[in-house]
Amino acid sequence: MNLVSVFRAGRRLFRGTAAPLVALGSGAWIARGGFFHGHLGPVEVSLVAAGALGLVVRLTGPRLRRGQEAEPVDLGAASVGVSMSSMLTAVTGGASGPLAALPLLVVAAGAALSHPKRAWVLVAQGVALEGAMHLGAGGAGGLEALGLRSLLLVAAAALHHGLTRVEVARVRVHAKTLLDDERKRQKAAAQSFRLGAATAATASSLAQRRSETDDPARVQSSLEEIHASLVGLLTLARRTMGLRTCALFWSDAKGATLRLVEAASEDDLVTAPIPSGAGALGAVWNLSRPVALAQLRADYGGLPYYASPRGVRCFAGVPVLDQGATRGVLTADRDDDRPFTADEQQTLEAVALQARRLIDNERVFARLERARNDLAALFNASRALGEALTEEQCVQALTRAVKDIVEHDLLVFATYDAKTGEHRVKHVAGENTPAGLLGLVFGDNQGIASAAVKTKHALPYRGQYDPKVQYVFTRAWPLPNAASVLVLPLVVRDRVLGSLTLSAQRRGAFSEGARQLLGVLVSHASVALANAGAVRRLEEMATTDPMTGHLNKRSMETEFERKIRAAARFGRPLSVIVLDIDKFKSVNDTYGHATGDVVIKGLGAVLGRCKRETDIIARFGGEEFVVVCEETETTGAFQLAERIREELKRQVFQTEHGPLSVTCSLGIAEYPKDATERHALFERADQALYAAKQGGRNQTRTAAPMTEPAKDAKPTARKKDARATATPDKREPRTKAG
Repeated sequence: MNLVSVFRAGRRLFRGTAAPLVALGSGAWIARGGFFHGHLGPVEVSLVAAGALGLVVRLTGPRLRRGQEAEPVDLGAASVGVSMSSMLTAVTGGASGPLAALPLLVVAAGAALSHPKRAWVLVAQGVALEGAMHLGAGGAGGLEALGLRSLLLVAAAALHHGLTRVEVARVRVHAKTLLDDERKRQKAAAQSFRLGAATAATASSLAQRRSETDDPARVQSSLEEIHASLVGLLTLARRTMGLRTCALFWSDAKGATLRLVEAASEDDLVTAPIPSGAGALGAVWNLSRPVALAQLRADYGGLPYYASPRGVRCFAGVPVLDQGATRGVLTADRDDDRPFTADEQQTLEAVALQARRLIDNERVFARLERARNDLAALFNASRALGEALTEEQCVQALTRAVKDIVEHDLLVFATYDAKTGEHRVKHVAGENTPAGLLGLVFGDNQGIASAAVKTKHALPYRGQYDPKVQYVFTRAWPLPNAASVLVLPLVVRDRVLGSLTLSAQRRGAFSEGARQLLGVLVSHASVALANAGAVRRLEEMATTDPMTGHLNKRSMETEFERKIRAAARFGRPLSVIVLDIDKFKSVNDTYGHATGDVVIKGLGAVLGRCKRETDIIARFGGEEFVVVCEETETTGAFQLAERIREELKRQVFQTEHGPLSVTCSLGIAEYPKDATERHALFERADQALYAAKQGGRNQTRTAAPMTEPAKDAKPTARKKDARATATPDKREPRTKAG
């Protein structure tokens, strides 16, 4: 460790312990009478120096960690300040000295500026130091004086803390009000300029709202660009034609009022909304054509954008048309008696046209921005769906993508089985999700969801929903709070996989643009779900036996090895059961391989019914099966094996040659009693199975204890060799059915 690391570690240690050490040291020394003798000794000087150094370190060191909120006053610095104020008070005479009120002021200030939950630490420290000064002064004034000073200190801290909190709350409320007003003004301006609402038919509803409210920076940028362009345009018109005022007014979304957008004028104009039918502005608005007035009286009050008559002599107003409708008014006035000529009126019309083009440009940019957001959301959704390998991953990606495209209150994903005609709800997302909806099963011809699946088209028309006469899933689930519902079928190559249902409590929640985007999204989701199903089927084919549905040999070996390692790690027993069907070759020879397959499936079903949740089953080939039992000794495995044997013995298979019953033989080996390796453990169980076969079949045998073979004895043949040399009347060779 170098010197820099040592210095940093020491600095961190001192910074963390300076405040409590100074507080404890100063309080203890004051209580012993220190600082009261009028001069500073070595201890006093050391405490003052430590306090000053601690104060500097606390104020200059890093105060925040990442993600923490800044505090006006550091608690450690405030604590050191309280300690030093008490030391200074004690030096000047304590409670009877000229600085008796200093600790009270420091504690009150610290409590007012500290975090609410930490302010009372300073109060407690101040009260403790008051008690220390009382003891150091020999109890002068009695307990009544101490109690009064402590009460004043607590009251002053509480008062300052409360007043500060109230003032902070007032400032925050005021700032929030100003911010909300500014957002409302921006939203109203964006709506009046149709920066968001103009393209509702081609944009998703959530992207439209996001462009107006959720992305204030973009809206503010568009508004600033409009204002900056209009200022230059109106100033040029004013200087060219010698005008007093040249201003542009724009209507609100309903056309009830006109509001000043921008102006070039020597006067302060009215910024409040003006009724669209007021004065000369109203004439231009109502007539939708240019209006010119000349030789006006000095007290003429027909110009509502002035707070009072300004002696205007001539006025000209030009409507600003947008798609054939009047959306604003461009006004011009001057003080002399020169009436506006036809050329000047044409110039004003050109200015109005240019102003509208400026606004149109921002609309185009806003439209492109929304389209970019929608395409980005669709691209991200497509990428997430492309990476999904399971149905759950596909549904999660689909849920996130729908949330980015359209605002909704409830999302329901249901699968569809064409063979049974059943719809099953697999996923539900949203606030206030109805209880019991997840896992709901409903059939065809019951509601909008089943109708959408049958017709392979989104329903209902334009997402309009009436809960009084319509229901989505069944009559028991009418979704009474929904005013808009959209059911989108998930279709791949004319095969319906399921449906996606969205609902919202407001009308018109799913615009045309949103429905188009959702249609593209569910197409991608349908392909992803189909691929996930194919991947799942491939995994099942690679890991399971197609005839019985249990694990195949390869998967069993992997799982068996994993179970062995787990048993070795935790010191737990493990048993393996190996079994096969008695005289299975005669079943195939007498009844045919088709019947043999039925028998194998029956044994697989018996194993599935008898096994425990933690047991794993595999078909090793032909009629041979293996069961691995976790945390099971030989006794427990024997009980399970007997249950399997009895269950199979009671099973009756119907064949074309009459009823058929079979039996099985089973062998058991236990880890680590019989073997510690997978192969060896399997061999011991297989040897026990061979012993059951040799002993008459239809029985369970456990692995025999290990014994040392005689020196002149020949090695025991492996199972394969032993079975090859067994006499036919003792045991038939096993063959694979089918």
